[in-house]
Amino acid sequence: MEMVNVINNSPRSHLKFEEHVRKEFSFLTGLGFLEIESSPTLVRYQNSDIEVTVYHGRQSYEIGVGVTTFDTQYSISEIVRATDPEEFNNFRYPMTTTEEGVVSGLERLSSLLKRYGSKALKGDQGFYLILDEQRKQWTEEYALDVLVEQLRPKANEAFRRKDYSSAVELYSRIKERLSPAELKKLGVAKERCND
Repeated sequence: MEMVNVINNSPRSHLKFEEHVRKEFSFLTGLGFLEIESSPTLVRYQNSDIEVTVYHGRQSYEIGVGVTTFDTQYSISEIVRATDPEEFNNFRYPMTTTEEGVVSGLERLSSLLKRYGSKALKGDQGFYLILDEQRKQWTEEYALDVLVEQLRPKANEAFRRKDYSSAVELYSRIKERLSPAELKKLGVAKERCND
């Protein structure tokens, strides 16, 4: 009991995060979810093997929601991205230090979870397979983005130095991300290597 008082007197208790989560995410109880944990920065719900976690980042002040099943958590951004890539392009996690910001952020996230998360909340295995496949694809794309950032300057420098074999090797590793000018450079470098 004393622990509860310590938690409720936290520096964030004035934001009434728990109270606002309960209000905005009350639709979860209609889907069979029960609240299993709460604090001034986190509220968790569970229904069978599916958990929903609504949080207010302790350092970032970012408000987010995730759905966990089979020990894997999927963020609301992943769920939105898998369902509506155009909406995902406009998605930003709300960050706030005010009660008004908490309310509007939770309203937005609740609306997104209702709109795009029904399959995840119902435990649709096909949807989770899509999320897993897209997570793998996004990870590969991110790794390629990082590789492009590392190799592009080196490839351009090798081409400038007329080290055509190095330019071919480097440009070829990032071929699918080359600009039209870089594709031309790759073609020229290949020709010069064959000369």
